[in-house]
Amino acid sequence: MGLSKNARTAIGFVIALIVALTAATVVALILVVSPTSSAPTHAAAARVSRCFASQLTVAPGPGSGAAGSVGQVVHFTNHSHSSCTLSGYPGMQMLGSAGKPLATEVHRGSSVTVPALAVRLVTLRPAGKASFNLGYADATGYGNERCPTSTRVEITAPNDYKPLTIVWRIQPYGGDIPHLECGEITVSPVFAGAGS
Repeated sequence: MGLSKNARTAIGFVIALIVALTAATVVALILVVSPTSSAPTHAAAARVSRCFASQLTVAPGPGSGAAGSVGQVVHFTNHSHSSCTLSGYPGMQMLGSAGKPLATEVHRGSSVTVPALAVRLVTLRPAGKASFNLGYADATGYGNERCPTSTRVEITAPNDYKPLTIVWRIQPYGGDIPHLECGEITVSPVFAGAGS
């Protein structure tokens, strides 16, 4: 038994309506998606790259002492004309008077004089600062045993490979009383600003 003329007309109307709605939906999606799809290109262009050694200077800030340990804050300054980012832990290497490396072991984390900090992305605008804390044991309790004192220190920004060398005399001790280990330094991740 065939469909009546009214039924066929109704079905035709429904099909036409579905086609029209589908077409409108596709056009709307194109209009909405197109601008969004070009957004990553603009975002990528605006993304700030990491800081390189050529953009930075480094200098020790205020120091302090507590419970046989020395604490120090160290500042990176962006001297370039472009913003850049730092994230993570710096590297360090002590140097002797002849420029040769001295025993240096850098520990990432916290200690008596290094507060626990989370790793964060820090953006340095031109002339902006980021800092990190470092700490190490002094000579307390080691009697006549002595660790070498640096004349210069190489400091490498997080995720970089080229160190910045500064004149800096530090004398880190470490290990324990029976087993002295020289050059042990704890560092925090970098944080925004100059710290205290």
